[in-house]
Amino acid sequence: SDTLTLEERLEFKERIKEEFAFHNLKMYPYDNDEFDDEERNLNTQIKDLVPFAVVGSEKSIIVNGKQVRGRQNRWGVINVEDENHCEFIYLRNFLLRTHLQDLIETTSQIHYETFRAKQLLALKESSAHGGGSRPISPAADRELSRNSQRMTMNGY
Repeated sequence: SDTLTLEERLEFKERIKEEFAFHNLKMYPYDNDEFDDEERNLNTQIKDLVPFAVVGSEKSIIVNGKQVRGRQNRWGVINVEDENHCEFIYLRNFLLRTHLQDLIETTSQIHYETFRAKQLLALKESSAHGGGSRPISPAADRELSRNSQRMTMNGY
């Protein structure tokens, strides 16, 4: 984010959002009818910031007598935690303070289960084609059907 002007940064973020829309990619946080007004407002604020424009640094520097993470260059100081320089604070709050549990659950319930269902389906198909492996068990077959239905209901 420190290599672009504010106008360039906004244009770049809009291009990324357009690419996501063009390819029908869902951006987290997802909409949910069960959210209350506060959660909906928080998600709207986050969606307005996504994709986050961040600056990275492994070094600490002294700014106004305080040690901060950032970089010094010939134009001045880039402070990672300064909202005027980048959106790292928003990203950190989003990932670690407001949405951590939901991200863990989403990873487990949607992404992992989707992966697992695809693996079971591949196993079932390879055993049906005489792939040499043992046939899929009835319990695994039932679980595959349940996961497939769940993925269809969730739009995956």
